[in-house]
Amino acid sequence: MRLPLTLRLIFHGLRGVMLALTITLLGWVTLVPATAAERAALNAPLGATSPDGLLELRIARAMIHFAPERSAQMLSRASNGEISPELAEMILRDIAFGTQDVPSSATPPERQTGGARFVTVD
Repeated sequence: MRLPLTLRLIFHGLRGVMLALTITLLGWVTLVPATAAERAALNAPLGATSPDGLLELRIARAMIHFAPERSAQMLSRASNGEISPELAEMILRDIAFGTQDVPSSATPPERQTGGARFVTVD
């Protein structure tokens, strides 16, 4: 049984829109260089176009923007209940807004400790 032409056009149009949105979202997450706000949230140097943690920050931001409760429930379920949905949502928001301090090997030790920058750690 073939669907009428109108329904086929609607179906193919919706499929095309979903594909375009998926390609746009993936392109934004992976190919667009970091903005000044993202670099500041990740404590990255001025010239860094793709600092460590940028992919995670953008994915968490998209999850919080589109479905915060659902994504928190999915993360809670994936941890077998070890993390409550409220804690999962709080962690996602911390990552999305850059308040999660993720030390990397590229940052100097004085910036990892969160102390003064003129003090060196032995």
